[in-house]
Amino acid sequence: MNIFDNLEHHANAQELLAIIALFHQRGWSPATSTNYSFRNPQPFHHTYTISKSGIDKSRFTIKDLMLIDEFGKPLPSYQGIRPSAETLLHTVVYDNSPETRAILHTHSPVSTIFSMIYKDEKVVKITGFEVLKALKNITTHEQTFELPIFANSQDMPALSEEIDQYYAKNPDMSAFLLVGHGIYAWGNSMTEAKRYVEALDFLMDCMLKLRLYKN
Repeated sequence: MNIFDNLEHHANAQELLAIIALFHQRGWSPATSTNYSFRNPQPFHHTYTISKSGIDKSRFTIKDLMLIDEFGKPLPSYQGIRPSAETLLHTVVYDNSPETRAILHTHSPVSTIFSMIYKDEKVVKITGFEVLKALKNITTHEQTFELPIFANSQDMPALSEEIDQYYAKNPDMSAFLLVGHGIYAWGNSMTEAKRYVEALDFLMDCMLKLRLYKN
């Protein structure tokens, strides 16, 4: 069976394309930045669909998606085509979280600036905002969401290993920041992952504005 004949895969791809277009319109994917993926449906469950490297998101189409295995390697029909340079950051999340169905990574100005300002904290605690309830396991604004921040690196095996070790100790993690780079967020559906990205972008914007106000 060809995966592109699978109706669930087609629906996921179309939903992802709509999200990519929306995020680009918001200015969250400048140049050819950002990357996105989803777990393929059965019987292809241990493979993933991911964005190709170096594609302008204003022109992104279904032909700019490709298939990789659980180790981040292109499947045979995609040999010679480069997936996102940060593919291992996707596979480490899927490996730690079998329920995860989609991962979205943006370079929004807010997430990029936030990661630089709070890089020394390494984990930022967010509390008091009603929109927190859009996030995983949060039912009241009085709870605290912890957003980890990792130093950016071009050494993807080393960075993915660092994230893997953190994930093992923090199994509820649903997002992280890379310093000067932006946010990764994921969920049990494309819709959930999108909600997390939007909620966290809003919360980071609020925290930055409060910081300015207090100063």
